[in-house]
Amino acid sequence: MSAPVPPRTSVPLGTRIGFGVGDFGFLVVWQGTTLFLMYFYTDVMGIDPVLAGTIYLAAMVWDAVTDPVVAAMAERTRTRWGRYRPWIALGAVPFGVSFALAFSTPGSLPVEPWIWALGTHLLLRTAYTIVSMPFNAMQARLTSDANERTVLAGFRMVGAATGGLAIVVLMPLVVQIFSEQGEAYGYFVAASLAGALAVAGLLYCAAAMREPGAGEEAAPEQSLLADIAAIPGLFRSNGPLVRVFGVIVIGSICLGMFGKNVLYHFKYDVGREDLTTIALVLPAILLVLSTPFWVWLSQRRSKRDALSIGLIISLVGYLFFFFNPSDFLLGTFAAIALIGFGGASLPVMFWAMLPDTIEYGEYRSGTRAESRTFGFATFAQKAAVGINALLLGALLGWSGFEANAEQLPSTLIAMKAIMALVPAAGSIAIWGILRGYHLDRAAHDALVRALNDRRSI
Repeated sequence: MSAPVPPRTSVPLGTRIGFGVGDFGFLVVWQGTTLFLMYFYTDVMGIDPVLAGTIYLAAMVWDAVTDPVVAAMAERTRTRWGRYRPWIALGAVPFGVSFALAFSTPGSLPVEPWIWALGTHLLLRTAYTIVSMPFNAMQARLTSDANERTVLAGFRMVGAATGGLAIVVLMPLVVQIFSEQGEAYGYFVAASLAGALAVAGLLYCAAAMREPGAGEEAAPEQSLLADIAAIPGLFRSNGPLVRVFGVIVIGSICLGMFGKNVLYHFKYDVGREDLTTIALVLPAILLVLSTPFWVWLSQRRSKRDALSIGLIISLVGYLFFFFNPSDFLLGTFAAIALIGFGGASLPVMFWAMLPDTIEYGEYRSGTRAESRTFGFATFAQKAAVGINALLLGALLGWSGFEANAEQLPSTLIAMKAIMALVPAAGSIAIWGILRGYHLDRAAHDALVRALNDRRSI
C-alpha cells in the first residue's frame, strides 16, 4: 500500500541540526570501527589478518538476517512519537556499550581472542542495526523535496565529519595517555568515551526530531513476513536504486581500503606513527569544509555531476599517493588532501540520491518502502565493509605482512598498492555506474507530482 508522500516544505533548523547530531553519534562508532578495529584485531589482540577478515565476513552474514527484519519492523511501528524515534531513543545506550566491548579483550577469561572478537563484533553490529535502520529511513520521511534532501544530507555530513574528526583525535590521544597500562587498555578507555559520545548524540537526535504525521498513520496491512519477502522486489523495476546501491557497495569495498591502511602505512612504511592522527584528521576536516561546496554544486548542476567531479579529484589523489615516494611527506599529505576533498562528495551525494529513488520505486510499483530501502542500503554498506575487511586481510596475508615486525620492501609496495590502486579502480567503476543515472531534480519533481495526482483521483 502506498503511504502519503512527505511534504515538500523546508525542514525546520532544529530538525536539521538534530539529524546532523544523530549522524555525529553514528560516525563516532562507524569511523572508530572502520579505522581502528582491524588494527586492534591484528596488532593488539594478535589475531591473524585472514581470521580477522573472516570475523567481518561472519558479521556480514549476521547482518543479512537482522537488517531486513529490523527494517521491516521499524516501518511497521506506529506510536505517537512516530515510527522511527522510539527505536533511536531506546537503542542508544546498548549501541554505545557495544562499541566499548568491541575494543575489549577476554583478559584472563578462558576464551580465545578471535572468539571474543567475533562475539563482541556481532553484538556491535546488532546494536548498530537497531538504531541505524530507523535513523537512515528518517530522511525520506521528513521531506520529498529533492533540494531539501540535499541540504539535509549536508547537515548530516557535517555531523558525520565532526564525529569522524572526534574519533580520530580521541582514539590515538587516549591510547597514548594510557600507554603505560598497555595499548589494549588505552583502546578500551577510548572506545568507552567514544561510546558515551555516541549515546549522547543519538539521544539528542531522538529528542530534537519530529516526524510528519506521527500518530496519524493507519496500521500496516501486510504481515511482517510479507514485508520482509517484498524487499528483493524493490530492485526489479528501480534502476536508479540499483545504481545507487552499486555506488555505495563499490565505494565501501574499494575506496574504504585507503582509510583502513592509514595506520599500517605510517607505522610500517613511513615510520612516523606520530603523524597518523594528522593523516586521519585531515580528511575529516575537509569533509566538514567541503560539504557546503558539494551541496551547492549539486544544486547548480546535478547530484550525479557533483559526485562524478569528486571522483575525478579523488582518482588524481590516489594515483599521486601511489607514485609519491613515502619519505616525501609534503606530497603524501597533498595526496591525502585531494582524496579527502574529492571523496567528501561520495557520502553527501549518496545520502542525497538514495531518498529520491523511493519515489521512483513507489511510482513504478505502487508501494512506498522507506525503511526497507534505507535498511537494505545500510546492510549493503555494512556488507561491503565486511567484504573490504575480508579482502584486506587476504591481501595483507598475500603481501607477506607480519604484525609488529619490519616489513620486506616488496611487502611495503604491495601494501601501498592495496591502499591506493584499489580505491583508484573503484573510483573509475563508480564513475561508469553514474553514467546511466538520470534521476535529476526535474525528473524527481515530475514523479512527486504524478504520485500526488494519483492520490487525488
